[in-house]
Amino acid sequence: MLQDLRRTLRSEGMVAHPIKTRPPYLRSYQFAPDVVFDVGVDKGTAWLYRSFPDAQFVLVDPQKHSAEKVRERDVLDSFHFHATALGAHEGKATLMVPHSDKGEEKGMASLLRRTDPAAATFTKTEKHYVPVKRLDDIALAYSGRVGLKIDTEGSELDVLKGAQDTLKRCDFVILKLSNTQRFAGVGLPSQAVALLAEAGLEWRDVLHTGSGPGKKAHPRFMNVLFTRWTT
Repeated sequence: MLQDLRRTLRSEGMVAHPIKTRPPYLRSYQFAPDVVFDVGVDKGTAWLYRSFPDAQFVLVDPQKHSAEKVRERDVLDSFHFHATALGAHEGKATLMVPHSDKGEEKGMASLLRRTDPAAATFTKTEKHYVPVKRLDDIALAYSGRVGLKIDTEGSELDVLKGAQDTLKRCDFVILKLSNTQRFAGVGLPSQAVALLAEAGLEWRDVLHTGSGPGKKAHPRFMNVLFTRWTT
């Protein structure tokens, strides 16, 4: 039956891959971070939290509801929460929260104007002024080795630019990397990869790919794992 399924998938131009956004996969690298930063929280990243039960967790998101959602879902018992956006410099920015027929789409909120097909489904966009800090400044309060996840709907490169000291302490980085111009002014993938390489972090694996429909679907984004080369 499994072989039949594989043949059917191949005939449609597809193959089956293991799900890598799971604790057993991440634990297989034997990371032992003292602190894990989850940047761009939305409702929480449960599989990341379960991967490192002994780590301290620091959640960063300009939307205060994220902390409430994490607590409501009971996916993390103890954490520090910083209600701020992150960027290359401290200041202020406009967070755009779209609405669709389903209601408020908080998980798609961005500091950048969305330009991909999803934007056509929005019925309106609310704007909120939010503070912007550098991860390096926040991370000063947390010592030890670091794990870092960044999913900020287009502004990932700016987050990295404000985290260059923190990156030197990172054992791993999980980065949502845009492979298409999903947002106006989104950073080039090569720039993000270069910044991580400068900090000694190399592209290790693609944990998840967001693609459009069809056999010729081009990836819109990838969740990429970066680690030390010797890991």
